[in-house]
Amino acid sequence: MTQQSSLGTKKTKPPREKRPASLADFVIQFRWIVAVPILLPISFLFYQWMHWRAAIRAYLYGPPSEKKHSAEVQKVQASIRKRNPTVDGLICTARAPWLGVALRNSEHKRSTRYEVELGGLSSIVWIDTNRKLMKCEPMVVMSELSNATLPLGLAPEVLPELDDLTVGGVINGYGIEGSSHIYGLFAETCTAFELVLADGTLVRATADNEYSDLFDAVPWSHGSLGLLVGVEFRLIEIKDYMRVTYTPVHGDLKDVAQAFCDAFCPRDLDQDNPKKVCYLCLTYLYSKKKKILISLPEKSADGQSFGNSHIGEIWRYM
Repeated sequence: MTQQSSLGTKKTKPPREKRPASLADFVIQFRWIVAVPILLPISFLFYQWMHWRAAIRAYLYGPPSEKKHSAEVQKVQASIRKRNPTVDGLICTARAPWLGVALRNSEHKRSTRYEVELGGLSSIVWIDTNRKLMKCEPMVVMSELSNATLPLGLAPEVLPELDDLTVGGVINGYGIEGSSHIYGLFAETCTAFELVLADGTLVRATADNEYSDLFDAVPWSHGSLGLLVGVEFRLIEIKDYMRVTYTPVHGDLKDVAQAFCDAFCPRDLDQDNPKKVCYLCLTYLYSKKKKILISLPEKSADGQSFGNSHIGEIWRYM
C-alpha cells in the first residue's frame, strides 16, 4: 500500500492480521469458571479473617497495649540491626506484593533487598475518647479503623474507602477521601509518627519536637526515610445518621467538575460557612447524560428529623 503526499510517495504497512484465538483468550473469556467457585469463596474467607483477626488476637493473647506494641517494635529493631549494609542491600518491608492495592511493580522486593517483617504490627493500640486521638500500628486496615471507632461515636477525620488500604500505606503513599477538602490527606490528620531508622533507632516524630523535619517529610516518602511502626491521629464525633443530598448534573465533564467544586468551594469564597460547604462530596457518572452529585451538608444528624427518606430514592433523580 502507498500514500501520495506533497513530499512524495510514502510506503505504509498493510493492516496486521488478527491473531488466532489462543488458550489465554479462552481463559479470559471464561474466567468466571475459576472466579466464582474458587476465588470468591477464598476472598470471602480472607475478608472474614481480616474482620475477625483483632478479636481472635485479643482472645488468644489479650487486648493490645503499649507494652505489646513495644515488644513488636523491638523485633523490627533487632531485625534491622542484623542487616549487613554491604551485603544485604536496601531495607524494605516483607509484605507480599499480592496484598498491595497499588499498580506499581514490586520487582524491587525480588532483587537484592533486606526484607523486614511488619506483619505483627497490625493492632489498634489505644483510643482516647477524651482527647479524640487514636494510636494504631501500620498494618491496620481501614475497615478495622471504622469497626473500632464507630461504636464509640467517633471516626477518623479522613477515612479512605477501600477496606484493604493500610494505615502505613495511606501515609507513605496517598490517602485521600471525600472529606479531604476540609481536613487534608490522611497523613495531615496525624499528630505523631513512630519510625525505626536504618540503624535500628526508634524515634517519635511530632510537629513540634526535635524530629519535626522528619514528621513533615514522612508523608509520600514511600518508606524511604524509615519503617513506620506507629501512628497517632485525630478523630471526630459522629452520629448514626447523615443527611445526604442528591443533585442531578446535566452537561459535559466541565459542568460536572464545576458542580463538584461548587459543593466544597463556593464561588463567593465563603469557605468557612458550613451552610455553603458540604462535609463529604462524591460524583457518580452513570453515562454521558446521567450524572449525580452526592453531598453530605453536615458530618452527622439526628435520624428522627429525616422522616421517611430512603437512600434508594437516588434513582428518581436520573
